[in-house]
Amino acid sequence: MYKDFLKKIKRYLCIIIFTNIAILAITVPLLVYFIIHSKNDEVTPVNISNTTTTAENQLTNGFTTKISTTNNNNQTSTSTQLVFWNIDKSLNTGRSNFGSVLLANGQVLVAGGLLNSNTDYSGTEVYTSTGWQVATSMTGPRGFHTVTAFANNTKVLAAGSAGGSNASGISISAAELYIPSSNSFINATNMNIARCCFTSTLLSDGSTVLVTGGINAANSLITIAELYINGSWIPLSSSMTQVRAYHAAVLSNDGTVLIAGGGSGTPNAYSSAEIYNATTQNFIAVGSMQYRRGGLTLTLLPSGKVLAIGGADWTSDTYPLVCELYDPVTRTWSNALMLNYGRSFHQSVLTNTFVLTMGGTNGTSNRLTSSEKYNL
Repeated sequence: MYKDFLKKIKRYLCIIIFTNIAILAITVPLLVYFIIHSKNDEVTPVNISNTTTTAENQLTNGFTTKISTTNNNNQTSTSTQLVFWNIDKSLNTGRSNFGSVLLANGQVLVAGGLLNSNTDYSGTEVYTSTGWQVATSMTGPRGFHTVTAFANNTKVLAAGSAGGSNASGISISAAELYIPSSNSFINATNMNIARCCFTSTLLSDGSTVLVTGGINAANSLITIAELYINGSWIPLSSSMTQVRAYHAAVLSNDGTVLIAGGGSGTPNAYSSAEIYNATTQNFIAVGSMQYRRGGLTLTLLPSGKVLAIGGADWTSDTYPLVCELYDPVTRTWSNALMLNYGRSFHQSVLTNTFVLTMGGTNGTSNRLTSSEKYNL
């Protein structure tokens, strides 16, 4: 009788064990499925609470951008996704305030920038299918400069800087050209006005570059713009509607140049925007962004809309995670998808299949090496 009892106990234990195994075999895959898909389908709002960071960009010409950031606000996106960026390969050298451009072979060139020590850097890298590769250096170090590729992709223009090789922090007018065919940099004609923290945009003719705003060698913000045409710099008679530095600009499909954000360097961040009409050579104010952004990027999407990415709101001490879309038809902005991490003084480049954003600063003492990718 005792043996029969043990047999029954063993039978019940076996049934319980096999039942639990069967339940686990069914529920574990389901849990994994729902976890994965809940992350993809999760919607905002997202509470970024009580995260305090400090960053400082010190220019020895007297302009200091110091950000003590407490993200205690809810940021809401109208998207059906929580974030739209995937973490991608890291730069070899962390940097902010640098230049980037898409080359004809599909690679992305990044040049110069500020290192952790706040010193200008002459080093460059290219983004390939295997990641970031170290490339040839510029003729001199640059930070707070611009890099612009011409339509025929036979050359890339790098201009301006805060300090350059003199390490003084005073804006310079020096320019140089990168020749992709020989993987080399050569000196070019200087700009009429020394400037840093400005923008340069290739116009629709494919050979003219528009330079706007920034800080000059006298430590003043400027509204004066100039054009680079056939190796020469020509100042414009018209000025921007607002004095600004640390802003962004991009060529729209209609031939106008959208200029947005930035700040006065005191620090105050702007949400205002304007467009440059290449035909009339005039600047016209348009609708303001919903977030103030300094050190942002603007990227023209295949849809014709413009994506505003990142930046720092120095006025409220926050980094906007929410991106915005500019509609050139209505000349207004709307909320778009969200970044994984707040960043400013980064760079963003549109390729055939994705938007790549990389580097910058997120309020810590170190420059970012991380890059994020949005698949179109």
